[in-house]
Amino acid sequence: MSAIGSERAGSGGAAAGGRVVVVIEDEAIVLAGYQMLFESWGYVVVAAQSADEALQMLTATPLPPGFILADFRLRDGQTGTEAIERVRAAFGADIPGVVVTGDTTVTVERLRLAASEGMPILHKPVNGRQLQDMLTRSFKGA
Repeated sequence: MSAIGSERAGSGGAAAGGRVVVVIEDEAIVLAGYQMLFESWGYVVVAAQSADEALQMLTATPLPPGFILADFRLRDGQTGTEAIERVRAAFGADIPGVVVTGDTTVTVERLRLAASEGMPILHKPVNGRQLQDMLTRSFKGA
């Protein structure tokens, strides 16, 4: 489901200066929505359903990730915070990461932990303007 290597991502990458956004979301329809949104803003998108899939896709592209968005609850008991940590471990601890959740049962303790590790929490439904502002700020220093 990755946009890397596609004609569309190639043109978006040129417009965005090769800025790569990694999206890790296990619901295919939601993942596709994020991919289309970020591509419409001119970003290169690595769209994956797990951290393993994202890492595999990222090794296939010469562009490093510049931003990571991950759903909090992923398959097989994995979390978005873990997924972000894995991508950061492979490509750089300073990559901005955001965790998205629609789950009202996520404990305040887990949300605080994510925030303390530099992963702001966005609650679904995600505000597109807020997300775009986060991306713009993240890539300003890049």
